[in-house]
Amino acid sequence: MKPRVLIVTTYYHPVLGGVETHARQIAAHLRASGFGVEVLTKRLGAGDPVESRVDDVLVHHAGPAGERSASGKWRTTPAFFRSMLARRSRYETILCLDYRGIGIAAVAAGRWLKRPVILQAETAGVLAGSVDAASSGLAPESLFGRLARVPVRAIYRRADRIVCIGRDLERESIRGGMPPDRVHYLPPGVDLTRFRPAAAGERERLRAELGWPADKTIVLFVGRLSLEKGAMDLIHGWRSIDRRDALLAMVGPDMPGHPWDVGARGRAYVAEHGLGDRVRFEGAAADTAPFYRAADVFVQPSHFEAFGSSALEAMASGLPVVSSGVGGLADFVAAGENAVLHEPRSPDSIARALTQMLRDAALRRRLAQGAIATARRFELKGLLDRYVTLIESVAGTR
Repeated sequence: MKPRVLIVTTYYHPVLGGVETHARQIAAHLRASGFGVEVLTKRLGAGDPVESRVDDVLVHHAGPAGERSASGKWRTTPAFFRSMLARRSRYETILCLDYRGIGIAAVAAGRWLKRPVILQAETAGVLAGSVDAASSGLAPESLFGRLARVPVRAIYRRADRIVCIGRDLERESIRGGMPPDRVHYLPPGVDLTRFRPAAAGERERLRAELGWPADKTIVLFVGRLSLEKGAMDLIHGWRSIDRRDALLAMVGPDMPGHPWDVGARGRAYVAEHGLGDRVRFEGAAADTAPFYRAADVFVQPSHFEAFGSSALEAMASGLPVVSSGVGGLADFVAAGENAVLHEPRSPDSIARALTQMLRDAALRRRLAQGAIATARRFELKGLLDRYVTLIESVAGTR
């Protein structure tokens, strides 16, 4: 009999993001593999139901209501702990995606109930007392910050296993004191049936449906319109590129109330500098796959990135990539093989990289072929099957 699993994640569908998408993929795959699966997540609105179903998986909503915010990942801690204790008869294993407050709640509940806990690392600079700023893209933490986090890090290290979605996180976990046999590198995968190159005539059809010009090179950004995704760096860099035959399409939601939100600022900048005919804001999209197949180049100028699923989805769709190459992106984004790299947080460097890509159609074709080959190494089902094996092995240790 397979163990019943409680997946704990701060946010879940319909919230859009890499963590939320991965959590949903894991839940659906575990259920299809014969596991009992339930999800515990944060309430978004005051009128949210206590329970709902997504992909026929029961989802429990707990904690104070509120949209995505930095503080929201901590304010839920007591409510999540209480909810895990209240539902103790419904699961044998806890799988917690991300650290923050929910990681503390998950480890505490697991110790209290003597249930194994798997934490999935989604954020660099948490387990170790220092970060490799050059590879992660994060600024070094102050001495005060490192000392303040010591008790929290000690709690995270009580987890039975740490799953790392990037090699950078794997190295940090071991450096932070986790025994190597309890650390597992297990990146998110990409659905190669959903994210695929455009068929003959499909790009033209999709562009007509999206209202994109058929005669321009489309550069695509997919992600939250936020500071750490490099959205403003990209817009500033795009202004300096004198290419009227190219269009920047930005697909992704604003982050209302979040200090990193740049949606309104980005649109104001575009209007102020007369870039309306060269930049399009498409807003949030429940299905991003058609946007990739309609584009020519993908850009991900993140300041830091635990993995970078959007870049991998773009590669699977046959797009060459312009990227900062920080954090988990470095696991699969390779200069000259599938991408052109730029310096993080540098609009000028982004502009140079994009200009190189826009000028050289042969380069785009060659990198696109390398991108498709790279994406095949991250086929989704195989990686989710490894999750099944890990959970079964951990469940047998208690």
